Formats: sequence, C-alpha cells, structure tokens
Amino acid sequence: MPWRVRKAPASATAKPAGHLAADEALFVLARDRQVHAATEGAARLLSAQPPRDAGSVREALARIMAPGRRTTRLVMEVGAAGLHWPALLAVASDPFAPGTLVLIQPDGTPVPFGVGSAEAAEAPIAAALTSLPGNLPTDVAEDAEDLLRGLKQGEIVLRYQPIVRLSDGRPMLLEALARWQRLTAPLPPDAFVPLAERSGLGRALSVVVARRAAAELGALRPGFRQPVSINLPLGVLLEQDTVSWLGGALEGTGMVPSDLVLELTETTPIHDLPLLRRALTRLRRAGHRILLDDMALDDGRLLLLGLPFDGVKIDRDFTAALPHSHRARAAVRNIVRIAHAKGMTVTAEGVADARLWRAVASLGVDYAQGWAVGRPLPAPALGAWLSSWSSGTLN
Repeated sequence: MPWRVRKAPASATAKPAGHLAADEALFVLARDRQVHAATEGAARLLSAQPPRDAGSVREALARIMAPGRRTTRLVMEVGAAGLHWPALLAVASDPFAPGTLVLIQPDGTPVPFGVGSAEAAEAPIAAALTSLPGNLPTDVAEDAEDLLRGLKQGEIVLRYQPIVRLSDGRPMLLEALARWQRLTAPLPPDAFVPLAERSGLGRALSVVVARRAAAELGALRPGFRQPVSINLPLGVLLEQDTVSWLGGALEGTGMVPSDLVLELTETTPIHDLPLLRRALTRLRRAGHRILLDDMALDDGRLLLLGLPFDGVKIDRDFTAALPHSHRARAAVRNIVRIAHAKGMTVTAEGVADARLWRAVASLGVDYAQGWAVGRPLPAPALGAWLSSWSSGTLN
C-alpha cells in the first residue's frame, strides 16, 4: 500500500521536550554544514552526545539496520539520500524498528507516517527527535470484520528477517513476518494472527502473505536470491489445494516452489499424523521445503520429527534460556541429534547477541535468526543489508 503521509507540525517555535537516552545513537547525513551545526545544537539541548557524521547513505543504512535493539536516530537532508532514498525511507519509517528519521525540509511539507520533519535549526530538530512515538500500542485485534477489511485493502505488510549459517555467516533464508498496518495503530503478528485463525481467516491471511512475499522478493532478483519462508497454520497446510494456490502466488514472479519455504506454526498436539504426513509429502513433491516452527522446552511434539520435515526451529524463549539452563541445553542437544540423524537442519530463533550466538553454535545448531543477525526489514532494504552483512559492516 502507498505510504500514508501527514503534514509536518509547525516547527519554527518548537521547544524540545525530554532528552535522548544514553544508549541512543545520533547521526547526521547532510551536505549543508548548517544542518550539521543545528544538529549539534539540538544534541546539546537534549543533553545528548554530539552527533556523528553518517558518512554516506550506505553507512546510514548500515547504522539503522545494525543488529541489536539500540535506537538509532538520524537527522538527514533530503537531497543527501540520492538513489538509496526508497530503502532508507522504508527502514526508517517502519514503526516496528527502533529508529527515528528526521528530515530537514520546509515547515508543513508532507512526510511519511512515522518520520519527523524539522527546519535546519536547533530547537525544531530537538523537538522532532523527541516527539515521534516510542513503543507501539500493545492492543490485540478482536474484530474479524476489521481484519477482513484490512486484508482486502492491502493493510497487511511484510518485514523480512534474515537467517544465516552459524559456521560461516552465510545468508540462507528470510522469514516473512506479517504486520497489520492499521490506520489507528500498527499491530505485530501476535496481536492479530490468533484472530485470523479463530475467525476462519487463516487461509486468507496465508494467501495474502504468500502473494506479497513472492511479488516483493521476485522483484529483487537476480540481485537478491535468498528463499523466503512463510508461516502456515495446520489447517491451511492440510488442505488439498494448498499446493495449487501457492503455485498461483509464485506465478509471474520469477520464483519457484523451492524459493518458498513453509513453516508449520501449530503448537497444540497433532493427533492425525498420517494425514499430516500425506500433506507434507504432497507439498515436498511440489518443491516446497517445510520447517517445524517454535519447538519449545518440554515440547510434546518431538515425535513430529519422525515426519518428513526439512528442518526444525527452536523457539526464541527456549534460545534465551540456554546460557543459564542446563536442562535447556540438554534438550537442544537432543533435538539437534534427532534432527541431524534424519537429515534436518536446526535453526535457533531469538539469537539476540553474541552470547546466544556462541551458545547455539556450541550445541550444533545450524542456523541463527534474531537481532544479532538483523532486525525484520522491508524488502527495499534487503539488498543493502546483504551488502553490509557480507562486507562485515554490520558485524
């Protein structure tokens, strides 16, 4: 859907409120020295560390996309972005990303939702840096009709989180994560996916996600060729025509079934194992790989590893427990042993820092996903992420 825009608030007499946290990084990207000077003054008003020069648009993107949850704030002259403007804007205006973009431009000029605007003066820049919303609302969607409207009107957008091989850091896969970009407040998947499944909209949501993922990533080829995974609830995965509509989603995008990996998200007990086996076999014959998602500590689904899955993913809470729980480490070793014996890969979700990276690597896990690798990114930023990751800029 197109970016929503709003009028930038009047800023000529804006007064800064509050200050920047000590762990927030402030950068400036501008050709005009007046913008640099004004940003330095704004930092003083906010009792913040002096801003650092972002250097180039590529470096600015790397700063905003850097692994970890540290908030990056960027003051930028619009003309300094050049050809990288779409990617920079897509990342910086993502309401789920811990970053802030303030554009230096005339008062009243429309700006994308989630982006600040200010004139090149100390007080307006300081006010813009502290006036953007912080944490997103934590409400949960309850209205199925509202969700159906959102599905029809293109309000479901995707962010892609990279997955890399632990042994050498090679990018292996992206997971498509759905966001509901409501006009009132954006929602993460945990806030609306359960509603979709309860209300019979699980299939409609899956179709929308598959089509958008195929279209967005197909458009990035041949420069970006990593496959993408989407989540499928059990009921959708079992349907006889799932192969057909998945093929329809790929049609005309340049992607093939092996480029679209499926993650089974069901966490409740599954009783009809022969039915699930037939569905997995049908989808694999069509060319799709299938992962068993969200394996947790004391997970009763270990018996599912006897079915023809291609891999298993360890839940983020399970991963977080590894450094301090002997029981969690023993359970992961057991999962890795069983999975590898059956030719499956093991991915650890929630690898948020170097400590967790070392923990999962020491247990024989194959792949890592989490903030230590990269935050969920809009499609236009994936090429920049890949370039920065491969060159070590993000490491």
